[in-house]
Amino acid sequence: MNERSVRRFRISRRAVLIGSITTLAFCLFAAVWLFRPRSAPAAPRRAENPLATVTVEEAELKAEPNSRSRSIASLPRGTRVAVGDEAGLWVQARTKDASGFLPAASIERDSDRETRSRRAGTILSFAPVSAVLLEDADLLLAPFPMAPRAGRLEKGTTIRIHSVDHAYYALRGPDGGLAFVDSAKVDVIPPDPQRPVIEPAKERALKDLAVTELIGPLPLASAEAPPPTPAAGSSGAAPAGARPDLRSAEEPLEPAALLSRVDPIYPDAARRAGAQGTVVLEVVIGADGRVVRADVLKGLPFGLAEAAADAVRRWQYRPARGRAGPIASRKEVRIEFRLRS
Repeated sequence: MNERSVRRFRISRRAVLIGSITTLAFCLFAAVWLFRPRSAPAAPRRAENPLATVTVEEAELKAEPNSRSRSIASLPRGTRVAVGDEAGLWVQARTKDASGFLPAASIERDSDRETRSRRAGTILSFAPVSAVLLEDADLLLAPFPMAPRAGRLEKGTTIRIHSVDHAYYALRGPDGGLAFVDSAKVDVIPPDPQRPVIEPAKERALKDLAVTELIGPLPLASAEAPPPTPAAGSSGAAPAGARPDLRSAEEPLEPAALLSRVDPIYPDAARRAGAQGTVVLEVVIGADGRVVRADVLKGLPFGLAEAAADAVRRWQYRPARGRAGPIASRKEVRIEFRLRS
């Protein structure tokens, strides 16, 4: 073997050796990287001591999370507190002087207040309708049962409804912001039940309609008192639109039966506001089968009650029959408005 061949052999052997060492080093580095001990990912940090405001007239700060516990302090509406973990219906709360537990429904967190403020700008811009409380009801700051309370509304209180959110009506609260009340405790007042405001050209026919009639007439004992007996020499004709005297009518042997009906229309304002639910009407049917009156017993806002009453007044019945023939009667009619996608 000449000198040149020997030199090439040595260079080749050195390159192989260097390559082997490099490969081994890379493998060791990769093994160390893959099997190195890893620490658990850091948990997201929660805001420390988020702030909240007492929304009820007075909240009792308790030593333990139950109503029978010792009271530490009475916090008036507007008191600022730092809140911690929740314990069922209670939440840890701390003032600058004391710490304990408050009912969760007695405070509103700052984050929730900001959300409510943003929604108020839109919802309170809707034209309101009048309503009256059928029974005492809590004034809530969000549309769900365990929401923070802002006070108590007494039966008979008149309110102004701006929108509907699930089973709650939205109104302006005492702080000028958004508040809610259970719709089941509210009776919407139609502007004029005898002349409902309807604009058919701007509304669409209702396809998702459910109608329920109470089987048989309503009890005659609940009818209003009969009109006074006309004076001698008078014609004795009842005034136009007067309710038939059901108290003096005999018990029907056969109830009135619906022959034809006109479907209500769904007002665009109600669709835009997402208003839906059931309108309950008391229907007075004359001896000729025509609907004499359709009074709203439980209404809905945004023209739904008026739309239901206007349609039912154009229904035609086979009149109820007594021993002597057709007689006047009453029924309860429920019309359910549903929004379907």
